[in-house]
Amino acid sequence: MLPTINQAVLSQVIQALKDGNVRYCEAFGFDREELNELNALTFEELMHLGNTSAQFLKITINHDVLRKMLVQVRQEQKFQQLVGQAVQLGGSIALISHYFGVSTAEISARRRLMGIHVRQGRNQVPGEEEEAALWNRWQEIKVDNIDSIPALEAMMLLAQERSLSLTVVWNLIRQWEKAE
Repeated sequence: MLPTINQAVLSQVIQALKDGNVRYCEAFGFDREELNELNALTFEELMHLGNTSAQFLKITINHDVLRKMLVQVRQEQKFQQLVGQAVQLGGSIALISHYFGVSTAEISARRRLMGIHVRQGRNQVPGEEEEAALWNRWQEIKVDNIDSIPALEAMMLLAQERSLSLTVVWNLIRQWEKAE
């Protein structure tokens, strides 16, 4: 594994030197003399140095930063899953933009990639019985702030349970909230 790391770092350093980014190279821990020597090496010499099994690099893990990055990656993954689920459940561009701030172009691209074709015109409105059942269920799981992600997750649950479009559920809940 060390030769691969050696190669990767040397490649980055040589490219940074060619780009004139000396500070980047110094951040790795190289001093000016070492950078001058590395910059003067031929391709073959760089390859030999990169493939050597001798350890000239010391790798350390910044555990605090890694933990924060792992949390951030998980949050981003959850965000992407929620956006995908909202699109899959028939969330309109207005709904997805409202909750996630995602652009129209990105929503359209997601739909195309997921094979979702949105029909033009208004969404179908459920009948009175269906609407009453939906209202009762919303009252059971009601979330105070309908603009929050927990409220959206509750709406997604309702859309799945009642086999309705997420947009239909969202529109009805917004109407009910305005009426209260």
